[in-house]
Amino acid sequence: MTATIPTTARAAAVRARALADVIRSRATIYPAADVLSAMAVFLETAAESYERTPAPVMDGITVTNTTPFEAGAALMKFQALALDHPSAGISDHVAYLVSAPISRRVPELPALNPVSTQMARQETGIRTRIALLTAELDAATDDEGRRTLLDLLVTLYSKFDRLAAAAVAVDNARPCNRR
Repeated sequence: MTATIPTTARAAAVRARALADVIRSRATIYPAADVLSAMAVFLETAAESYERTPAPVMDGITVTNTTPFEAGAALMKFQALALDHPSAGISDHVAYLVSAPISRRVPELPALNPVSTQMARQETGIRTRIALLTAELDAATDDEGRRTLLDLLVTLYSKFDRLAAAAVAVDNARPCNRR
């Protein structure tokens, strides 16, 4: 029996490379170019790992819903950079877009429950656009379309992160939350 690379891993590799392209294109215009370049390298590492690591076989059954160790580690390092450098404008949630073909799950965003109705409307709008674009990404068949959708999703996840920070700041400023 020959070891095979599952189609789910190939799809994750394609997404990782497309996201790396998106992030590299942003590195030319954002002040955190070194961080963005490092993020792109981690995504390329994940893509290479997805492409060369055969699916594990357990009791004669090929398991296609696993992430290779090296790919998982690279995505975790990507997320750590995103969390450590919010000025880079990349949400840590976008790493889950790469592994979605394998996990069959989209990134779960926390409920903000903002006090402001304006912020609540913004949250709903962002969540709706993310859901629609994620569905389009799942159906995308060409590289350019995939990159465009990932670029839009990166922007929306960044907006969500900024909205979350603003909602927390507003909530913390309420008199009942002060000591």
